[in-house]
Amino acid sequence: MHSVLALAAIERQTYSRMATTYVNTYKPPAPATPPDIDAALSSTEPYDINFAFPLHLDTLSCPTLRFVPFVPAQHLKTYWEHVQPRAAELFQFYTFCPTGYADLVPFFERFRANPEWIMLAVRDRTRGDALAGVMALYNTSGAHLSTEIGFVLIFPEFQGTHVARTAIALLLRYCLEKPDAPLPGLGFRRVQWCANPNNVKSVGLARRMGFKDEGVHRWMYVLSPELPEEIRSVAVVKKREGGEIEGYGRFTIFLSHCWDNWEEGGRSLVEDVIQKQKA
Repeated sequence: MHSVLALAAIERQTYSRMATTYVNTYKPPAPATPPDIDAALSSTEPYDINFAFPLHLDTLSCPTLRFVPFVPAQHLKTYWEHVQPRAAELFQFYTFCPTGYADLVPFFERFRANPEWIMLAVRDRTRGDALAGVMALYNTSGAHLSTEIGFVLIFPEFQGTHVARTAIALLLRYCLEKPDAPLPGLGFRRVQWCANPNNVKSVGLARRMGFKDEGVHRWMYVLSPELPEEIRSVAVVKKREGGEIEGYGRFTIFLSHCWDNWEEGGRSLVEDVIQKQKA
């Protein structure tokens, strides 16, 4: 008994000494500098995409569609012209809704600032190379050979056409094809697709393009109660006992198209989609 008490006393003394060997100097980051909207929209300087991987534009194109890096000075005005009249509807399944350039300029800068992310503009060659929407590669890990196709937004007049499925096919080819292929890819092992489970069109499209269901992450995102009703209407809501809303959030369904899926039919599916498109 005495030995147990002595050991406990030694442990308390050791803990007391250890407790003084660290500090916490954390300070909240300074508020972000407001974006220079005029500079972003009017710059004539070459836009630094700051991307850590080779951008194989031939792999990212076919007779009916092509990807190019999203350059705010070239694309942002057209983007907002298409989005602004129906922003709440188009961002219904997002976790935010932009209200203008003050929101969009820093949003797109986030992708440029991270060398493993890239925002791409979708151009429809069947309509005079018109800007048809955007898609991004983000949450990328070069070390683990994985990425996510996200922030997909196809403009209303291009929805229900070849654009979305062809664009996804090109991105899958770019991400999963091997670097030494005739149309080289990045040789990744995993491409992820995440969506609000209520977004049946997004989930259905991913499944048709060979993505496999992996499960649902509950309460993955916090949603502001100030978001438009269109977004809150598809949110998950937690209520208190009296019925008062305690908070909004979003569940997220995860799907993936991996290198084994690619070699066991994914490549053929994607090439079939691409080859069926005619300019």
